Amino acid sequence: MPCFDEPEFKAKIEAELIVDEKLTAISNTRVVSSTPAEGMPGKKSVKFGRTAIPLSSYLFAFVVGEFVSTKPVYVNGVEIRVWTTPGKEHLTEFAVLCSAAATAYYERRNRSKFPGDIINAIAIPDFASGAMENWGCITYRETALLLDLRTASMAEKKRVAEVIYHEHGHNDFGNKCTMRWWNGLWLNESFATQGSHQAMHEEVEEGQALFQELGGWKVWEDFALSRGAALRLDSLKSTHPIECPVNHPDEVAELFDVISYEKGCSVLYQIQQFIGDTVFRDGVANYIEKHKFANTETHDLWDALEESCRKHGIDVPVRKIMDAWVFTSGHPVVSVKEGKAGFIELSQKTFKFLPKGDDKSLWPVPVTLAVKRRDGKIEERKFLFETADESHFIGDYEWVKLNAGGSGFYRVRYSPELLAKLTRNVQGSLDVVERYNLVNDTWAGVRAGIASTPDYLGMVKQFAGETDPNVWAILIGSLRTLDSLLTGAARDVFRKEVRGVARPALDRLGFKAKDGEKPQDKELRGSLLGLLGTIGEDAEARKTATELFASWKQDKTSIDGNLLPPAVSILAYTGNKARYDEYFDLYKKAATPQEEQRFLGALTAFRDKDLLDKSIQLMLSEHVRTQDAPYIFAALLRNDVCGEAAWNFMRANWDKMIKAYPENGVVRMIGGAESLDTVELAAEVRDFFAKNPVKQGEMATAQMLEQLDVNVRLRQNESPKLTAYLLPAATKAPEKKDEPAAAKK
Repeated sequence: MPCFDEPEFKAKIEAELIVDEKLTAISNTRVVSSTPAEGMPGKKSVKFGRTAIPLSSYLFAFVVGEFVSTKPVYVNGVEIRVWTTPGKEHLTEFAVLCSAAATAYYERRNRSKFPGDIINAIAIPDFASGAMENWGCITYRETALLLDLRTASMAEKKRVAEVIYHEHGHNDFGNKCTMRWWNGLWLNESFATQGSHQAMHEEVEEGQALFQELGGWKVWEDFALSRGAALRLDSLKSTHPIECPVNHPDEVAELFDVISYEKGCSVLYQIQQFIGDTVFRDGVANYIEKHKFANTETHDLWDALEESCRKHGIDVPVRKIMDAWVFTSGHPVVSVKEGKAGFIELSQKTFKFLPKGDDKSLWPVPVTLAVKRRDGKIEERKFLFETADESHFIGDYEWVKLNAGGSGFYRVRYSPELLAKLTRNVQGSLDVVERYNLVNDTWAGVRAGIASTPDYLGMVKQFAGETDPNVWAILIGSLRTLDSLLTGAARDVFRKEVRGVARPALDRLGFKAKDGEKPQDKELRGSLLGLLGTIGEDAEARKTATELFASWKQDKTSIDGNLLPPAVSILAYTGNKARYDEYFDLYKKAATPQEEQRFLGALTAFRDKDLLDKSIQLMLSEHVRTQDAPYIFAALLRNDVCGEAAWNFMRANWDKMIKAYPENGVVRMIGGAESLDTVELAAEVRDFFAKNPVKQGEMATAQMLEQLDVNVRLRQNESPKLTAYLLPAATKAPEKKDEPAAAKK
């Protein structure tokens, strides 16, 4: 096929495939004929219709194999089919519903008809990527498209829905309006990420039957975790701008990370909230209409949004704001303190985990400020904060909060006085995303060395009454990190503290799911159970996990789907060889893609070195797909029991691994090495990757090494402090006693 793999070179494509007569062939358009291939016994010629729109070559696709299709569903004249390998047809129901809903949503939201008559969604058993938005022929990993609605957890349902909406979002951003060159990759990925979350949010708000039946998802609250992941990477000196120059194919591959996806989505959502959804929506629709079937630059989008602002009578310098956020790496921390009577003082500077010299970068920060008056009224104001520091008069107040609503891509540091006022009633003063941001920003301060672990633990105790699973996600992640810094008696005391914070929260929910409860309660129960049953060492949690797993083995629909993942993890954490062998057998016989990944992943969570060594050896065996092995191996590197053994295995088998695994998988795998956080191991890691550069992974390697430095410093600085806090008597220096008079002489 003669083509240039450059997005600006588009053509209408008409394909013919010669394939085995027993196999199914799928491509971007309908099959127009299928006939025996002339002079080729056992083969057939499958011809496809010409594409309705000119395509960049990266969006042309064909799939050949043993596939079966669902019955077609029609949305505004577009035929939708889900394809899978035989025997998995019963796992397609949710994918069909989501694909149909996504097609209808984007036509409505973006005022943009799908320019074709068929959309195929194909679940591929071996697929290096998560999914790919080929026009009319969207390809997915099985875990991103197939699931059993009766047994899937809420997180698994959200994952499949989000990926489907993401890929359908590309029909406008990427397929119809295509970046002119690869530096504009973020126009594809950031918008598809933003679009998928906005779509699912609106589907719930507008009562879309599919989502109402499954429960009221809070997708923008869930996105706080994704924004947090982007902030974490963007706090490194080795981060990159959302849009940056591309001069080599390997540089394109390096851009598929949380900066291009989640940070890009975050800054789009930030401007959407600042100018208002109606203004944003109109600008996007006009951009699509003006540039459909063509190629665009980033400034074309800013022009459309600024034109929409003028049309709606608001004066916001969109290009000035967005150019700063898209073309500049990093982000600021905005500090706020009390000033003269009735004033607050703001200042901003670049936030980094490790010092970066005298960085004077300034951002035009779209600030949403909320003030609670003494009379109980809450006032909100929006303004652009562009200088290093400035004062704002707010009058008499009970509390003040920055980044109200939590949509801003920046961190906030309150003075002790303002923080105390804001957190007197954490649940009452802050919404879910604001609480998440407060914890996340404070934990980032610990990792940056500007806050201590004892102070952080004191703040964690303020969240003992927390009710949201997203806030608990950052709490649980940080508690697990702190646990890894401790040994012996200090770890025992810490785990008692964990039980003291988490057990009351689980007791309030109860150990068993209840009819009619919120989806968030179901998710939180699973998270708390998993924490308490592992590092919390809670006997009842472990007993419950045993009972849940036994019930599941008898009837997979007998327990709430959100409780199986923690039960499996707990029994791995406490498991012996018999449990390991059972999990391996369940992995091989898994009935769903999610089940397969659950039990494969659980083989990395045991605490027995011999069992973990078996898991390490599996990574180069026929038992684990090469698409999965790099991610599973990264988890083994992160296990503090076997991390060093996994590292030694990787060094000894490096050539075999990079030959066997997909290149993008190798890049993801090396991220696990950031957990080898002793001075000695860190030196080995740095030396190894200096001698063994990773293809398409120069940037990822630099980021992993910097994260490793952050983690080494955290262990060195905070382990003694945390131990002294937990064991004050044991670490206190003995008092000197007066020497006997004879000795003095």
